[in-house]
Formats: sequence, structure tokens, C-alpha cells
Amino acid sequence: MKLEIKNFNEVLDHTLKFDFYIDRMEDVELKERVHVIGTAVNDNGKIKLNGHYSTKVNTQCVRCLKENEIDLENDFSAIFLDEVQYNKYLKSLNQECDITEEEIYDQVVDGRIDLDSLVREYIILDLPPYPQCHPKCEDESQIEKYKDDGIDPRWQQLLQIKN
Repeated sequence: MKLEIKNFNEVLDHTLKFDFYIDRMEDVELKERVHVIGTAVNDNGKIKLNGHYSTKVNTQCVRCLKENEIDLENDFSAIFLDEVQYNKYLKSLNQECDITEEEIYDQVVDGRIDLDSLVREYIILDLPPYPQCHPKCEDESQIEKYKDDGIDPRWQQLLQIKN
């Protein structure tokens, strides 16, 4: 979903609410659609987004290689600036400076904010780096088969050189 910035001018309190579903997502295998709800507030060209998403994602266990289903649910937030304010922001930054979380801004492109890509970034960051079966893999025979039982015999000669 793309949020149109011009729509803020039509709303009295400069707040837009959104509630939508995402069916497909690049680089993420969705088990069910992503439900996204939230609000966007325009504060003199600074657009503050706050929202919540929930979905189920297919992953593969890194130990036994079976398919897993993971429930993902989290909040997200972002601050967007229009093109003029974003360019001023970039010019105001020094080469080396400390930036707090409240000072990280994204740019509004062509008068739109792409909520799908923002939610996608949060989902990718929330995915576990090494997904595993929960609480434990059912069949650990393959894991035991490749369990480390010492040094590879091809490297044994190097140990003799060391001694």
C-alpha cells in the first residue's frame, strides 16, 4: 500500500488511519497474509508512522531441514520527511556525529510512502537468524550422523608437525 501525502490536506486533524493486508512479499515466504494497522500523523511535513503487523511465515529448521511455521507480530514506526526537508536534513549532518533513534528519517518519494516495503523490512529483521524446530527436532538421526567426532583424518598430519 502506498500512502499518498496529499491525502493529509483533506483530513482535519492531519491523521490518517490505515488497515490493510499484504498478500505477497519479496524474499519472505508467507504462510498467511500480513495484517497491518496503524496511523500516520503529518506534523508540518514530518510524517510520523506508527503501526502493528501480524502474520505467519514459513521457514526451514537449520538442524533437521523440516519446514517450520513462525508467528510474527510486532510494532513498527518511522518518520518521513518531504524532499525539501530531507535535503536540509542531509546537509545538516556532519561527517561524524551521533544520531539518536528519533533523528533517523526516511524520504517521501513522489509524494508517497511505501508501507509494504517498510513492513517487509521489519519482518525480515524480526525473522530468527537460525530458525529451529520448537521445542526440539523430532528426528535427530541426521543430526547425530554428522555430529563432530574429532578431527578430520586429512588434517591429522598437521598435528604431527606441531608436536
